[in-house]
Amino acid sequence: MDYYEILEALRLGERQEFVLSHDDFPLFYEVWRNYPYQNTIRGIAAQGGQVTYVRADEKE
Repeated sequence: MDYYEILEALRLGERQEFVLSHDDFPLFYEVWRNYPYQNTIRGIAAQGGQVTYVRADEKE
């Protein structure tokens, strides 16, 4: 899975959300920690370690 491509699609509004499971987080984090637009995307945590990533509201 190309996490950089997914993050770009979120940032550009081409994708509404991305749901990440706890098991996939280590691979995702390798991309996330170097992603230059982290402030344009926010994660919403749920029970069980699942996180839904969405485009951050520009007003926030």
